Amino acid sequence: MIDTNKINSNNKWKGFKDFLVYKTVKEDGVVTSFYLKSLDGNKLPEFIAGQFITVRIKNEDNTFTKPRQYTLSMNSNEEFYRISVKREENGYLSKKLCDEIKEGDNLQITAPLGNFILKDSEKPLVLIGGGIGITPMLTMAYDAINSNREIYFIYSIPNATHHSFRGEIEKLNNNNNFKSTVFYTRPLETEKPGEDFDIKGRISKEWMIENLPKDGQFYFCGPVLFMKTVYHNLIAMGIEKENINFEMFEAGVDITKE
Repeated sequence: MIDTNKINSNNKWKGFKDFLVYKTVKEDGVVTSFYLKSLDGNKLPEFIAGQFITVRIKNEDNTFTKPRQYTLSMNSNEEFYRISVKREENGYLSKKLCDEIKEGDNLQITAPLGNFILKDSEKPLVLIGGGIGITPMLTMAYDAINSNREIYFIYSIPNATHHSFRGEIEKLNNNNNFKSTVFYTRPLETEKPGEDFDIKGRISKEWMIENLPKDGQFYFCGPVLFMKTVYHNLIAMGIEKENINFEMFEAGVDITKE
């Protein structure tokens, strides 16, 4: 794991910096990944799994869009950063990124930030992501895969239209300490359990009790109702609050209340 002291890397910069979009990948019907390299060619500072960068792009009138935060979706390296953006119908920047930004374009980003990070531990690691909330779970899985920790990776999405990172997750499944479970809440008629996904329906308290370790560390992220359900299921399982970690996409929401 990355030493938290490396957050203060000498390569860090203040404010926004120009980056090149050198590769884009359409992950599914609504998510696009953007691979970013520094225009000045400098090595990039390491980040801790779970952190994010703030992004903005220049408008036609040379003003900048309102900045938005996007979680880094690939493990840390010095050559590039990757963010994976879900196109939100009401999201101005997400639509511009997914609809207009192409390979060879520039955008501006901050250095990595954020306190929702993977902690050093030898406990079983349980990563639960709903929709685009899978991005911090993915970086945490990459970070922990070479450790001795058991990793439980749970991914809940409507169907294949929203199934990002399929190939990456399949590769991670080749590791003996990694096990993924994919839930489709609204599978299409042509999609079959055991082939396209593992379980039909939502993540239930009963399934969590039967399949997840009681002595683990739990991290989760996703839509508000999804997170509220996961949180209260964990409490019902008797998981100590010190082992429950989550990040909200929406400020001012308290998922701990009934």
